[in-house]
Amino acid sequence: MITPRSTRLLRVPDLQARHEAIFQLVAPPPADTDLSRRDAALRVRDTAIIVSTRGAAEELRRTIEKRVLADDAAIVLPDCLTRADFYLQAHQRAPGLPRRLTDFEREVLFRRAAHEAIAEGVKAPFVLRAGLIVELLNFYDELRRRDRTLEVFDRLMNGALEPSVGSDRGAARLLDLTHFLTAAFRALERLTASSGCLDEHGLRARLLTVEAGIPGACPYRHIVVTVVDQAADPRGLWMADFDLLARMPGLVRLDILVTEHVLASGFHERIHDALPGIEVVRLSSAGAMPVLAAPEPVADQEPLRWFVCRDREEELVEVARMARARQGVMGRTAVVFQRPLPYLYLARRVFPDAQVPYEALDALPLASEPFAAALDLVFTFLLAEGNRASLVGLLGSPHWTFDAGGQAIGRREVSAADALLRELKYLGGWDRLSALAARAPDEATEGATDRRREGLNRAAPALEAAGVALKELDPVLHGPSASAQVAALLAFVETHERLPQPGDSWYASHLRARSAVLAALASLRDAHLQHDDRPLPLRDLAGTIRRWIEGQTFSPRTGAGGILLVDAAAAAYADVDEVRLVGLVESDWPDRPRRSIFYPSSLLLPLGWPPDAERLAGARARFHDLLLLARRRVSASTFTLEDDAIVTPSTFLEELEPAGLPVERVPAPVPRRVFLHEAISIEPVAAAPLDEEPGEWLALRLARSNMDAPAFRGAVGERPAAVYAVSRVERYLECPFKYFAAHVLRLREEREDESTLSPQERGQLLHDVFEAFFRKWQGAGRGAITTGNVAVATELFAEVAESRLATLPEADRALERTHLLGSAAAAGLAERAFSFEIEQGGVVLERLLEHSLEGEFEFRAGERVRRVAVRAKADRIDLLDDGSLRVIDYKLSKAPKASRALQLPVYGVCAEQHLAGRHGRSWTLGRAGYVAFRERNAFTALGGSTSLADAVAEGQARFLDTLEGIERGEFPVRPEEPFLCTRCGFATVCRKDYVGDE
Repeated sequence: MITPRSTRLLRVPDLQARHEAIFQLVAPPPADTDLSRRDAALRVRDTAIIVSTRGAAEELRRTIEKRVLADDAAIVLPDCLTRADFYLQAHQRAPGLPRRLTDFEREVLFRRAAHEAIAEGVKAPFVLRAGLIVELLNFYDELRRRDRTLEVFDRLMNGALEPSVGSDRGAARLLDLTHFLTAAFRALERLTASSGCLDEHGLRARLLTVEAGIPGACPYRHIVVTVVDQAADPRGLWMADFDLLARMPGLVRLDILVTEHVLASGFHERIHDALPGIEVVRLSSAGAMPVLAAPEPVADQEPLRWFVCRDREEELVEVARMARARQGVMGRTAVVFQRPLPYLYLARRVFPDAQVPYEALDALPLASEPFAAALDLVFTFLLAEGNRASLVGLLGSPHWTFDAGGQAIGRREVSAADALLRELKYLGGWDRLSALAARAPDEATEGATDRRREGLNRAAPALEAAGVALKELDPVLHGPSASAQVAALLAFVETHERLPQPGDSWYASHLRARSAVLAALASLRDAHLQHDDRPLPLRDLAGTIRRWIEGQTFSPRTGAGGILLVDAAAAAYADVDEVRLVGLVESDWPDRPRRSIFYPSSLLLPLGWPPDAERLAGARARFHDLLLLARRRVSASTFTLEDDAIVTPSTFLEELEPAGLPVERVPAPVPRRVFLHEAISIEPVAAAPLDEEPGEWLALRLARSNMDAPAFRGAVGERPAAVYAVSRVERYLECPFKYFAAHVLRLREEREDESTLSPQERGQLLHDVFEAFFRKWQGAGRGAITTGNVAVATELFAEVAESRLATLPEADRALERTHLLGSAAAAGLAERAFSFEIEQGGVVLERLLEHSLEGEFEFRAGERVRRVAVRAKADRIDLLDDGSLRVIDYKLSKAPKASRALQLPVYGVCAEQHLAGRHGRSWTLGRAGYVAFRERNAFTALGGSTSLADAVAEGQARFLDTLEGIERGEFPVRPEEPFLCTRCGFATVCRKDYVGDE
């Protein structure tokens, strides 16, 4: 039953009426009343207004202040509190109560409680990771907030599950889960009680058991509730909260302020169940109905009541264009979204570019702050065991400072370490990192080349700094206690952090984020020190801290005046003339309910969990309220693409027509330049909107040469003829710019990290093994490989391969042995190559292996005849007894496309001229092809679709055309296939100014 007090349900038609009702509850008394302003101020200070979020509290304060300024009066503001803030105030205003447990303390206690339950013989149905600890604790809190005890939970769950255990394995697993949760939750309550501190549920119980006027009584005499219950709004109050407000000693007046739409969604029945006997008061001061702005209808299409944009950014672009076109009082316009991100990020770019002022109480994630990212680099380094990427990321971060022997580690040293570790195929490992840091004689120095030793010397300072960092972080990995692990992490931060200068623009935000993160670490350390100091696995420690950071937001206000960017929860408390609802897609409106990951909804309904229909009805009612929020105009927009994927519009758009708002058709805007990027990119260029420094840069860009000039399209001027390597000329055909970057600019090609041999290294190994094999085979006086001697050939090949494999690191040997020699599951390269040899037949007089073709050779293409200086090395040339040549090129993967195949035609032409007179005769190219081991048929013949002569003629013409392009200095970005750009080693220096789809 409700204890004696005034408890009222105040019904208002819309949000404007709710604003007026709130103001009347806190407004100063008229001059002719007996209540003095001092007494009125004290009355207001004893009043609390419970709102949905802190952003909503800020907007409500602003709305009250605007009304006061309009009336030219002074006022004392009441406390605008969220549910969590109310409990905080209740605890702080009652000094006689025990200390409240922090969130970290409760996590530590529940982890301990779960382990105690396991120790008592209750089996946990899953591994207790950091994320699950938090979810289990949230489930316990929700159960208690729904005013259910553990006894009720255990009885209802057992009653629902036990009858099905014999025939349903899922029911058996859920029953095991119930036994574990019951034991763990009871242990948590026991540990909480023994700690001498209070959690939220203990605080609620204490507030109900004390007498009015003594510590622990209600901190307010009047409470105004402007939110609904959890069934209708995830930010609302729980049944236990309503029970507290109904029975809390010292509370004199309780007002529940609700709109008619929300009451009609089912809240009317639920509030009467929660507060039986509540007095109902209807307030009829409805606000003026706004008009619904909608686009003009398009011919042959059904008229829409909402705007359709391409994506979220274009939604804000349209708002900016509207603001510039109207030039009205933009401070009375609100852009309302359900999900703050990415709108808050986009607004930072869109509105300044349009020179449209805006303001927002940014609910930005703490994880987006650089300091949080810097701490994450430390965890990544530890979890990855110091692999190359994590080591380079940590040492190269501008937020950390490291030194070695008094020398500060900079980009040069980090880059040298990166290059060395990449060359060593370093994959991490504390032992190997320690050895490298100490420059121990491992594979980095044993038998190393001078080039590798030089690289090690350049990288030594960075590697030494990494070794020092590892020693300092070792207590985080192997500390004797959890508090010691966190303390070591804090010490590392204090030693190596690099603070910004006071004049830096990010100084304040950095210190704010730093303070929040360090305070959290200190709280976690103290929680473990006081309640459970057993050491934690690194993954659990990192998971706890990362999860906490990811769950926190900070709310710096951006701007002062202009368009208001606000989320839907806070918008309900704003006083504005115009509202633009954005992001009306299925994923945002309505916001998705948070479902239990432990039990299905059918089992949770008897415990007080609401059905989805109640949540949807509540969300729909709040949407109707937002449609009536503005005093003059409301509009809505949806979009079609999210990350290049088509999205579905929200079903709430169907509510625009039954809302009954008068429709105002808005004509399509006249095309005009609004944004700075339009001013400087559309002719004629307008420099007036730019500040001084950007204006100077624009003047410099305008003074530059025409971007259509050949110099900006890869033309570098004529180049003299040179000695050409055929493989390099083939690269020109793959992409002229790659040739330019690699062989003219001589840039280093960026390659992906390889845990084993790279394709280039594997290809070189293949060539070395086949060259050594055929030399031994030919040196033994053997000719062609036939079915009669293939067993001998295989044995010799294995012998040669093993001698080469012995030079590889041990980790690579087994894999490469399988590639070369095969296994029971697949044939090796040797078997496929020998099959080709048997099929080819012919009497081989001589095999020329890795044969150099250097000098000037004559090439013909139609009427053109030219002598070209060539430097080439043919994998293998067979001289057959009929005077023909067979040219073979080994490819580890597939044969090159005919459109850029140059090696075989050029090798064939050069071999005929180079070998003339050998063995006292002339030689003619008889056959050429690729032994490509990833093709279905290992041998791909040159001229397979035409004749060999035609293929050689086409190859010569292509070769000469390519040389002419090189010598004209034409190196455009022209990939043969655009998808090649995704794995290009020169992507960071390429303009990619070609037209085409990947």
